[in-house]
Amino acid sequence: MQAINGAAWSLLFGLGIFLFGMSRLEAGLHDFSGARLKRWLMRFTGTPLSSAGFGVGVTALLQSSSMVSLLVLAFASAGLMPLYNGIGVILGANVGTTATGWLVATIGFKLDLEELAIPLFGLGCLSQLLLKPDTRYRALGQMVLGLGLLLFGLSLMKASVAGLPQSLDISVMQGQPPLLYLIVGMLLTALIQSSSATMMLTLTALHAGLINLPAAAALVIGADIGTTSTTLLASLTGSAIKRRLALAHLVFNLTVDFCAFVLLLPLLPQMLWLLQVQDPLYSLVAFHTCFNLIGLCVFLPFLKPYSRWIGKRFQSASGQVSLLERMPTEVPDAALSAMAEEVRQLWMQGVTNNLEHFAVSAGELLPTDHHAWADRLAQHLSSSGWEQRYETLKDREDELMHFALRLQQQPLSTEQAQQLSRLLEMARALVYACKTIKDIHRNLADLQSDDQRVQSRDISAGQFHVQRDFHRQFYQRLMHLILGKHSRDYMREELDSLFALNDAHHQRLDAQLYSGAQTGSDGTQLSTRLNVNREVHHANKSLLHSLSLWAQLHDWQPT
Repeated sequence: MQAINGAAWSLLFGLGIFLFGMSRLEAGLHDFSGARLKRWLMRFTGTPLSSAGFGVGVTALLQSSSMVSLLVLAFASAGLMPLYNGIGVILGANVGTTATGWLVATIGFKLDLEELAIPLFGLGCLSQLLLKPDTRYRALGQMVLGLGLLLFGLSLMKASVAGLPQSLDISVMQGQPPLLYLIVGMLLTALIQSSSATMMLTLTALHAGLINLPAAAALVIGADIGTTSTTLLASLTGSAIKRRLALAHLVFNLTVDFCAFVLLLPLLPQMLWLLQVQDPLYSLVAFHTCFNLIGLCVFLPFLKPYSRWIGKRFQSASGQVSLLERMPTEVPDAALSAMAEEVRQLWMQGVTNNLEHFAVSAGELLPTDHHAWADRLAQHLSSSGWEQRYETLKDREDELMHFALRLQQQPLSTEQAQQLSRLLEMARALVYACKTIKDIHRNLADLQSDDQRVQSRDISAGQFHVQRDFHRQFYQRLMHLILGKHSRDYMREELDSLFALNDAHHQRLDAQLYSGAQTGSDGTQLSTRLNVNREVHHANKSLLHSLSLWAQLHDWQPT
């Protein structure tokens, strides 16, 4: 009994080291390849086949289905990835994660793990002490450290159960129904939140002779069901799309695992005979891979209708929560992309609100190929008066500030911190421009009345019409820059031209106002007209400053 207790403690310690090693390996992978993975995720998930293939390939390569799933949840929540693409990646990751079993069955039970683990562990520790933080070399060192810990933990688990067949009467474990093993695998995976760890424990028990192959197969089927608990827990708070992805994962796994348990498990000997696999460890991982791969191949042709069915779930609350409120911050790249899209929407709404003060409609300025933006802005303009819309802008700016505070709690690279700072400054410059125009609303209204009453060709009397005609063209060029995706050189050239145009307009109108004042025209007094011209000039400079920050966010602009 003492030997059994010692083995149990050793198994627990080994499992703890194994899980910690996996977390370090995943963190290192995220730091080493996070930016690349983001670009791959956005580029290679355009079709059901490519999204599923991406999930299989990247998860097999990175050995981290959790990291891939986290990125999918983040980008889908940000609205940067369609639902069916996200579902395809997650279902593909289900197959890709089976590569862990092949790796461990090949290396973990065929080689001396301590001979591999200790050098990796030592090199990884040195890298964390000697290398600079936030560098790819340190991230690579963290991966090495994680791999060393993972192998060392597996070595402890192997050693802890190696002598159990001599100390424990394993006959009591034989003859138990497969359903019991399935339930144990499901509960164990839900408890430790790692299907890979359950697979390692199962392989260890199978290698030591504690369980037979059918029991081990039932355990890994249960682990496949239990692994959905991770996405289910993550979806309890957050956006509707997170809950949809969790539901898609759960339904897929339940369907595939039920069929594997009922149809394939009884045919396990025949399957292994067809595959010409005799080693029990390879037999287990081959079975695990086969039933997941078959399930993916069956689901893949129906991925779009399946996604449409999933998309109809959880509709009630989705429209009540804003993008940033439902956006997780655990993946800073996705969070920054979502924030950039939110700032762009804020910018467009602020500019269209300003247009109303100059009696110009947004429909006059929007390009014909931006119908979606026209619909959004029409809804925005029809919702309330300009004063209420300005208060809404202030509320959304405040929401951006609070989201930025949440995002700052995450470990950000220097570049990510700079992007965050620029987005906040861009929002502040926009709201300042809107406040400046709001503060002269009464003066602009008086100038408009003067123009209508005097009906004179005098420039001073026609100041409002001059401003309206100028801003119709000026804002049209601004919208072209914010809506399109342009090179930095083009943006810089356009902004320089607009800065010069704004200065020239201010100076020319000032000169015309002084000249017109000598005629003694009726209407608003000269000092007020000059003040309006100055405030409009300052507001336009703030808008241009805001756009210059947008130009520096070239790599972050949503498509």
